[in-house]
Amino acid sequence: MSGVDEELREILRAKLASMIREATTCCRTEVPPGYDVLEGSELREILKSCKVVVAFFYTTTCPYCKAFTPIFLEVAEAYSDKTAFVRVNLERHPYMSDAFAILGTPTVIVFVRGKEAQRVVGLIDASRFEAVVVDALRRAGCPVDSAGAF
Repeated sequence: MSGVDEELREILRAKLASMIREATTCCRTEVPPGYDVLEGSELREILKSCKVVVAFFYTTTCPYCKAFTPIFLEVAEAYSDKTAFVRVNLERHPYMSDAFAILGTPTVIVFVRGKEAQRVVGLIDASRFEAVVVDALRRAGCPVDSAGAF
């Protein structure tokens, strides 16, 4: 009988470890920093698998989008182990403008647990963008280093 009890304890320990891993894992899929979304279904899947998703909606003709791109990629590189940073080209996906009520570019929408948590429209600097990302990570319960990179 004690063998059964020990086996049950081991199963419960493994389940608890799995639950802790799931609770502390902020993104269950690896998304390259600044990944260009190719289809709407990809964005849906990423929203399902990551607690925090930072989506940058842009057009190739927007000068502010061009200026923001290196900032986005720099912050994405710094936090890519904690969240997904994706880019959505609205010229390729014009229906997403309506789907996400985007009226101007650049627009960054931060999703926490699949729901819009914050929206930034226009050009912002790296430190402000990083603060937006850190705030979202904290809301989602993801571990965040206290020292800012920017």
